[in-house]
Amino acid sequence: MQKTILSSFFIMLSLIALTQSNFEIKKIGDQYSTEQITSVFNSVDFCGSYFETKRNLITLNDGSEIELKSKSELDAIGIILETNCFLNDSVVYHSATWSINDSNMLMKGSKSDINYTEKKMRVSNIIGQ
Repeated sequence: MQKTILSSFFIMLSLIALTQSNFEIKKIGDQYSTEQITSVFNSVDFCGSYFETKRNLITLNDGSEIELKSKSELDAIGIILETNCFLNDSVVYHSATWSINDSNMLMKGSKSDINYTEKKMRVSNIIGQ
């Protein structure tokens, strides 16, 4: 009897732990399902993409919106990550085009001209030397 109760307790704890997530799906777009997004996001290491107290919004190319929980939220639910996985809230997280490929991998694309002026300046300085 005690073994059954103890086993049930551990199973319940495991289920609770599995339902705790480092992200929250806020909106589903027209290309990816909730299950697909959940599966892909559970397999990705987002270390370096979390903020201390605010959430980081990731928008997929189909309009889906997923928020990475903040350090304070993760701590509250018992998800502990290394200190270097978190950004100061004042850091600018450049927007990107996110998508899920046919192999169910999360892809991140960014504009190559985000810092075009800065890149051009560096190249000019190097050539001029």
